[in-house]
Amino acid sequence: MPFEGVLPILAVPCRESGEIDYESVRTQIAALADGGCDGVILFGFGSEFYKLRDGERRELTRVAVDAGADFDLPVYASVTEQTTAAAVDRAGWFADAGVDGLMLLPPHMAGPSEDALLEHMRSVADAVSLPIMVQYAPQNVGVTIAPETFAALSEDVSNVSHFKVECEPPGPYATALLDATDGAVDVLVGSNGKHLIELLDRGGVGVIPTGGLHEFYVEILDRYDAGDREGAIAVHDRLLPMLNHSAGGESFVRFDKEIQARRGFIATDATHMRAPTTDPDDYVVDLWEDRLERALDYLGEL
Repeated sequence: MPFEGVLPILAVPCRESGEIDYESVRTQIAALADGGCDGVILFGFGSEFYKLRDGERRELTRVAVDAGADFDLPVYASVTEQTTAAAVDRAGWFADAGVDGLMLLPPHMAGPSEDALLEHMRSVADAVSLPIMVQYAPQNVGVTIAPETFAALSEDVSNVSHFKVECEPPGPYATALLDATDGAVDVLVGSNGKHLIELLDRGGVGVIPTGGLHEFYVEILDRYDAGDREGAIAVHDRLLPMLNHSAGGESFVRFDKEIQARRGFIATDATHMRAPTTDPDDYVVDLWEDRLERALDYLGEL
């Protein structure tokens, strides 16, 4: 089934010169496949999609699809365009490029009505036969959407049956969406899985985190699926300090690139953040270093 399990957002490895290190995209996908992930997603917020040129998006897609085929890992791509015509074009291009499915971020810049959002999402879904997961991230884009709107969408178009829920808190919304659809859709949790246990308890089927510490999420889902909820909570508890000190602005992206470089997933010189960006202060970095050391030690024990 698409959109299930651990589906990290791919980081975009970038050198200080501003060039993207495409070979590090391949090595990143290889590491995530080897670590038991169920797929990867390009062009989420963790991919800094809003800082990429169109040609870079196309090359990133080509490299990721090729690497996904080599390592037997599904590759999904996010449609983030703000106009319906552009979103339809992008969805079609992704389909032709060979991605395994789409994530769809509803447009937000013009403050569209829910009817307008519904029409936009229908148009994108109707343009392709690929499975689609809709991303609901009101904290990121400032647009709220009622669960009933998503329920109407999933009833109208058969290829929309998954939703990435990352409102705060995500749990009640996920339950409301499942209730509104009589359980006909599946939900996954974003926000780096801070609320993963709660979403699993409410019927969630997966998590969409960053990739640097993906083994935590694989272990949590493995234990939970095996009926060891307490064991899953124990692993999640060891991850939470890292998540709590990696939030704010683009810090979670910056820290994830650093983790991946230290672990050999991407090149050590491919952690650059394109300007403008946000820089954590020395206190946050020191605290993060301490939490990272403990997290990596724990991974060695798993």
